[in-house]
Amino acid sequence: MTIRPALRMTIGALTCFAILAVFLVGCGTNNGGGSLKTDFGVDTSAKTISLGILTPLSGPVAAPIGIPLTKGIETYFDAVNASGGIDGYKVKLIERDTQYDPQVEVSDYQQIKNQVAMFAESLGTPTTQAIVPLSANDHILVSAATLDSYLAREPYMVLIGTPYRLQVENAFDYIVKKLGVQHPKTGIIYQDDGYGQDGLTGYKEAMACYGLKNVGEATYEATDTTFTAQAAQLKASGAQYVFLTAIPTAAAGIIGTAHAIGYDPHWVLQSPAFASGLLQVKGLNTLLEHEAWVVGQGAAWGDTSVPGMAEMLQNIQKYDPGQQPDGYFEFGYTEAKVTYAILKKAFDNHDVTRAGLLNAFNSLNNVDVGGLYPTLHYGSAPNQRVPSRDNTVYSIDSSVAGNLKSLSGDFTGSCAEQSQF
Repeated sequence: MTIRPALRMTIGALTCFAILAVFLVGCGTNNGGGSLKTDFGVDTSAKTISLGILTPLSGPVAAPIGIPLTKGIETYFDAVNASGGIDGYKVKLIERDTQYDPQVEVSDYQQIKNQVAMFAESLGTPTTQAIVPLSANDHILVSAATLDSYLAREPYMVLIGTPYRLQVENAFDYIVKKLGVQHPKTGIIYQDDGYGQDGLTGYKEAMACYGLKNVGEATYEATDTTFTAQAAQLKASGAQYVFLTAIPTAAAGIIGTAHAIGYDPHWVLQSPAFASGLLQVKGLNTLLEHEAWVVGQGAAWGDTSVPGMAEMLQNIQKYDPGQQPDGYFEFGYTEAKVTYAILKKAFDNHDVTRAGLLNAFNSLNNVDVGGLYPTLHYGSAPNQRVPSRDNTVYSIDSSVAGNLKSLSGDFTGSCAEQSQF
């Protein structure tokens, strides 16, 4: 059901007018007194603010990424609502299953855009790229569950971590500078879409920055289920380190296929290429633990010395007690913290219109997410919209909660620090 803000017309109060035929601007009152400017997604009578969720709840990305990430968002806002909401307004999430399909994403976006103040999640690079012009036209903020560097520069897109291209550059810094590997023979297998292109861009930028030679490249389609050609191509190249800009199901297929033909390089996985569920695959678990790294971010699951982790674990016990350690859940929970910071700033400004939300985002500057991720940095200018440049290189270890063990600690490599885009 479409939720539209109520109109309150009283003598002596600020009068609200219909500005466009397609939406109404309502007047309400926040807890601190004073008028509250609203438009889409805010019901001043019920005191609710609705946020959209565009996420794959079915298809190849659902179980490993979409479902746990979305649960992280739900759990965070369950806790917010239980504590009274935001200035007395409860958060409602309107969810749609995108199936990790750009066309479905666009259709879902159009169905619910007039019901929501902003989108608290749009998961996936190719899917989110599909709604960039729509969100700009509708002046609606989107919290993007993707680390595409292109999206970091878009005014209505909100990212929470280090872009994929910088993940690759930081991984190269770890190999060349921290491990001291001279002139490593490297290759890359990447998904043939915006996600893969961002990884490839970082890969080529690192090649030039560190004076390295690329020995092999191969692509795959998100719908592919066999990877013999890609594995054979990289084997023939002799690459010792192979970067995977892939989704978890494809990463599993590529690594398993390569092993079957006698090729076991060291695999360097971009953060979306790994999911804990891969360790349930007999044989693959051993390969991952001995032959793969993951480049990403995030506090170690269960480390209650980190305030945000302690809070998250308490809220899991209250609102989602069956949740197992999962980096995507942690990402979604952290993403929701940034969305909350935008909403709270807008409520403090007494303006939760879409224009007010954009203004709130542009004025956030630093967002402390309790140590779940490093402090995030935002600004209104294009060169201020990359939230972070640091990463951690992890080994895969089934004996630790979350299955990732830090090898490098958090760091920013020299090329990632200098990269301009």
